Amino acid sequence: MPNRQRLWTTGELQFLRDHAQLGADELARRMGRTRYSVECAAGRFRISLRPPGTRTGRLLGQPRGVSLRRDMRETLLAHPDLVAERLRLDHEAELCPFCAMREIAVPSTGLCHVCHMHRLADAHREALAEQAAGRELWAERQRLHRARAARAAEPEE
Repeated sequence: MPNRQRLWTTGELQFLRDHAQLGADELARRMGRTRYSVECAAGRFRISLRPPGTRTGRLLGQPRGVSLRRDMRETLLAHPDLVAERLRLDHEAELCPFCAMREIAVPSTGLCHVCHMHRLADAHREALAEQAAGRELWAERQRLHRARAARAAEPEE
């Protein structure tokens, strides 16, 4: 089956940037594309499809997977200087690239101590799983070798 995916032209991307406030549904209708296609392209090219003035979604600097309480969110929205100060401190602190919550504590890996320990534990689990798979492989090879030897030892009629 041929690939039916239509590539995005520079003109279409410019139209998407210029009219992003219309939303995914309206853009899809005007451009002759699916909503999913418009949303994917907007995400890929970092174009926000939110209407101006909306206050939904993550705040600038809010880590993924963390939801803020309503009162905390309203405080941050009312005082954007707090968010700017936190971003400045985060940038200066050089946060762990895995969790983005703690400062880098292990220079050899560039991670915080907690993430470093998690990575070590993962590496050890992987090594143990590899050893177990190797033992299983050799056990099966021995079983096959014994079965072939038993068949060869049987007298033929």
